[in-house]
Amino acid sequence: MSKIIKSLILMLVIFPSLLYCQPKYLLVGGTHLDLGDVPNFIPSKRTLTIKNVGTDTLIITDVGSTCGCTATLLSQDHIAPNDSGTLSITFDAKRFEGKVEKRISMRTNDTAHIRVEIKIIANVIKLLEIEPEYIFFKAVKDSATAQTLTIKNVSPQTISILSYNTASDYVAMKLSSDDIKPGEAATLTVECAPKSSGTFNGNIEIKTDHEKASQLSIRFFGWAKDK
Repeated sequence: MSKIIKSLILMLVIFPSLLYCQPKYLLVGGTHLDLGDVPNFIPSKRTLTIKNVGTDTLIITDVGSTCGCTATLLSQDHIAPNDSGTLSITFDAKRFEGKVEKRISMRTNDTAHIRVEIKIIANVIKLLEIEPEYIFFKAVKDSATAQTLTIKNVSPQTISILSYNTASDYVAMKLSSDDIKPGEAATLTVECAPKSSGTFNGNIEIKTDHEKASQLSIRFFGWAKDK
């Protein structure tokens, strides 16, 4: 058998397999994500599963959103055949009210899904208004300084603060009222006495009795100088 004939036979065997060796993109649950009712101050998080049901590696690029309020994190951009990855989505609703629609887009090497768009809808409900959004301290080592945080109830029902705490041993807090009626506000006084100079940060964790706002986190930052 001549080399030419052998080459032709080899091409006839290999080319069909290459033709059918293709990645295939599948987003579990579809491209429409309804977050339902979300509070205005708590980031809403969802994790989507992306599967490759094809026979070649699925490559995902250019993942992005239409707004800085919606963050994305892809677990892996190369997904092997019969494997899957995750897309984590975080929607920050603090600047919205009512029905909101956002979109996330990406590109893949699946010729049937070169550009994919995911539609996200949410109904943002205002429950609490927190001012400021975070606390910043200018402190002196081993000296106490205080800042205040206002928590206003803009919902139609009384909201009770069940607990408030922080992991930082140099921060103490006092709340003016545990029960906040509609239209009223409570003041959280936060006192900081850093034990060393330099920068510091942490979280204040607040739990409430409202099912849509059971827990919220407030960041604090600071810089302490020596005496």
